Amino acid sequence: MSKADIVIRGTTYSIACAEGQEPRLIALGEKLNERLEALISAIGDVGDTRLLVAAGLSLIDELESGEGSNSEFADLDNRITLVERTAAAALSEAAARINQIADRADQAG
Repeated sequence: MSKADIVIRGTTYSIACAEGQEPRLIALGEKLNERLEALISAIGDVGDTRLLVAAGLSLIDELESGEGSNSEFADLDNRITLVERTAAAALSEAAARINQIADRADQAG
């Protein structure tokens, strides 16, 4: 078991995690801290407990409404499309080379 140190509003928390998951946990902590800072800008500094409740509620609202996941799915869909296009271009190029080799073989034979 490993630990990741995350910083939330200037306080460092050591969080237990699986080996290799430290960078992901640190990134999630940074996102949570950003969300809290945005809430402070919107509603003021109402204390850590109320800010965490507000952040939790807004995250759950996003999950239930599908807002957060839609952009992730769109990003994933875009990446899949890019991979498909790259693969199609590579296959097309390979087919053209195979045709050139076949033409040369026909001419030689």
